[in-house]
Amino acid sequence: MNQSSGIHRSRIKRRACVTCTKAKSKCEPRTDNLCQRCARLGKQCVYLDLPERKRRRKDDDGRVDALESRIEELTAQLSAIRSGQTITASSISQDETTAATGSSASLQEADHSAAADGNADSLDAESDGYHGRPPPTTSILEGIPDIVDRGFLTTAEAEALIARFASSFVPNFPFVVLPPSQRSAHHLRRREPLLFLAVVSAVVPSAHPLRKLLADEIMQHVTSRVVAGSERNLGLLRALLVLCAWYRYPAQRGNVQLVLLMDLCVTVAYDLGLHRKRGVLTMDEQRALLGTYWVSTSLPRVINRPTAMTRSKRIDECCDNMASSTEYPSDRCIRPMILTQSFISSVDASFKGLEDEDGALHQESLIKVMVGAHLRQFDALKATLDEELSKCPDYTANTFRCTMHYANMAIRDTALNDESLPSSAEPSFATSPFRTSLLWHLLRHSKALIDAYIAIPDAQMPQITVFTLAQLCASLVILPRSVSALLKLIANKHNNNNPTAPSSSSSSSSSSSANQIKIRGDSLSEAQAVIDEADYLHVVARLYDKFQVLIEGLSAQEKGLDVAGTLCCHMGILASWYAPRVKAILGVDLVGRNPLADVNPLPAGREDAAAAAAAAATAVNIGVNAATAAQHLSGQNVGGGELLDEQRGFVPGAYYYAGGAEDGGYLFNDEMWSSILENLTSFG
Repeated sequence: MNQSSGIHRSRIKRRACVTCTKAKSKCEPRTDNLCQRCARLGKQCVYLDLPERKRRRKDDDGRVDALESRIEELTAQLSAIRSGQTITASSISQDETTAATGSSASLQEADHSAAADGNADSLDAESDGYHGRPPPTTSILEGIPDIVDRGFLTTAEAEALIARFASSFVPNFPFVVLPPSQRSAHHLRRREPLLFLAVVSAVVPSAHPLRKLLADEIMQHVTSRVVAGSERNLGLLRALLVLCAWYRYPAQRGNVQLVLLMDLCVTVAYDLGLHRKRGVLTMDEQRALLGTYWVSTSLPRVINRPTAMTRSKRIDECCDNMASSTEYPSDRCIRPMILTQSFISSVDASFKGLEDEDGALHQESLIKVMVGAHLRQFDALKATLDEELSKCPDYTANTFRCTMHYANMAIRDTALNDESLPSSAEPSFATSPFRTSLLWHLLRHSKALIDAYIAIPDAQMPQITVFTLAQLCASLVILPRSVSALLKLIANKHNNNNPTAPSSSSSSSSSSSANQIKIRGDSLSEAQAVIDEADYLHVVARLYDKFQVLIEGLSAQEKGLDVAGTLCCHMGILASWYAPRVKAILGVDLVGRNPLADVNPLPAGREDAAAAAAAAATAVNIGVNAATAAQHLSGQNVGGGELLDEQRGFVPGAYYYAGGAEDGGYLFNDEMWSSILENLTSFG
């Protein structure tokens, strides 16, 4: 009985009852209209008669045949297109076998035809979405005689210049090295002609007669090969990096050509796919990628441009590989350079997000937190750098010392974002003791950076890259700005303690003595301590003497086309404005005589008046009469009297500086001061 009952239940196959479905329980039928669970619980067991859905089975064989037919049809159309035939609906065979055979033959025939013609403009079925012509594989200037072929430089001279570059210049920019097999002039001239020109241009002195010719030859390569011809290879990238590192000529306002070369480095590196190339990069490729990152992040802070390349996992991998490399001693310098520059870029990015519409920072508590965090990060970084720098060549120590001071300045120069004092007497970052501390650190680090550069031996001066010169320019600007801000704080405190005293920034139309106050007592001692600590004019004079190594043999006109020459010119201009700036703020002269007054005098003759005016207009670059500016810079009263009272009254934030009977008086305001600083910052 039980056996037959079990057999009967096993044959019953139907859907679960309503009760078991709601309970989500297993429904095992007991009889035709009752399941075991409902019988055990005494519940009503109800089955719903639902129609069974029949699954439609596709004809797999028919579907495959249809797909194959479609593929063969498309293949036949492609073959006809490549062979120049016209496609019509009637030309397609309905017989699948015939179509497949015909398409295969057509494809082979088209491939043979394309190979025989050698037409670079023909379509390539394996181009993976490529459109247009492929980039050139040969140089457009290949076979053209170079400077050695034309007799401007002998082979022996070229060999000596290349050997000097490999031994003395590479350690300061270790991203482009020359293996022994590539150090012959013949190899570089034939295999990498632009790199050969870049090496020669970097090593020859500024007064070399080939200087202009080299610049013209280099730009011919850049424009015809990189820009017009879209040529891309590792040799071009290495050459562009060398051109950026030792850029000297021509000096241009805003460094237009240098910025263009930097952008081309990034473009070529990305076009070569070094940032995402599959597999392991060669050592030269890794150096080139790291050099492109370093170049693209070293100058934007000075020229106020965004960084073109960001740090990535590939950058870190290449850094680690260079740290363990034993191929060249200079490889050990790469990782410290990348880590330091990456830190400086991160500091700039963090403060950029906190600036208001005027570019100023006012939340002291937040600035304290960020400065403290950056200082802790920098302390941790220095522990790593000290260990790795100990393995670097000794002659790179001064350059790294400059960079360390520059990093300290980057952390603290937010104190200069709002150089003018607020009108309200409420406590704020602009007048806080914390800002004063930051300004003192800026003063000392900027001065220390200049001292570190002066300590570089004269023989190593030509090997210093343009990016170290950019750091030097930043120090030449930040040092007097720090002095100016500290003196304003002292004068502001003196005014608050003496409510009846007029403001040091008054621009009324009364006499010059009425427009200024003269600080006394403790305030005067504090101001003198700032001036003595900076010692700005003597520091600039020492730096000017140091730069004579770079501009030796250059005429006055040639100095205007050289980066180091224009920097010397701007140093002299800024030094001539420093004492009036201090006297305009304090009302007393605490600086003394300018040591550069006799070293670099401006032209005073009538025939040179236009040149002096043009130089002054370039330096000031605001709406001030050029002849008047030339008068101010040269210390002469060619105008025959003081400026009109109306002029004084209409210049916001103006200071009226009375220099005495010899040089008369003139307007001096924050806008003029800022403009001079901006021109020096661009160092070109």
